[in-house]
Amino acid sequence: MDNFNLSDVISEEYRKKLEWATKEMPWGGAVIGSHPRILKWAKEYECKSILDYGSGKSDFLNIINVDFPDHGLQINQYEPGRPEFAIDPPVSDMSICVDVLEHIEPEKLDSVLDHIYAKTNKIFYFKVCLVASHSTFPDGQNLHLIIEDKDFWIDKLSKYYTLEDIVFTSAHVWGLAIKKIN
Repeated sequence: MDNFNLSDVISEEYRKKLEWATKEMPWGGAVIGSHPRILKWAKEYECKSILDYGSGKSDFLNIINVDFPDHGLQINQYEPGRPEFAIDPPVSDMSICVDVLEHIEPEKLDSVLDHIYAKTNKIFYFKVCLVASHSTFPDGQNLHLIIEDKDFWIDKLSKYYTLEDIVFTSAHVWGLAIKKIN
């Protein structure tokens, strides 16, 4: 994905829905609580930068700066629902994607996973919700566009990463993924 084209990872129609939701809906915050674990892994793998892929309202950046003001990491953001972050982000040592992948348009998922892989030097922390959202867009569409079981996500991510420290419940799967070098 050297020549980034936003339409490869999100349709304009859906991007506008996310832009509306980011401004108008009380969503986000899922990364809060995961940030100590993310920081631990970033240090363990000697990461100097983190890409928050699907950064929403910048909750990760805000909470890590409050709780760990001397973290020393470059925090990069990609968020198609915010025009200022709907651009090709820089490559980072670590990428995080917390309660984001289930919001991807199903036909764009492989392109999104390719994009995340291309933007990740070392490790990837993910958390995916496996059930329908309690919320919908004004047109009635569920906020979670992909509702699949843990095996679906493990299979998808295993093509790109060696999965470690994987945890799953009836509603989520999360863990650390070490980038495979192709």
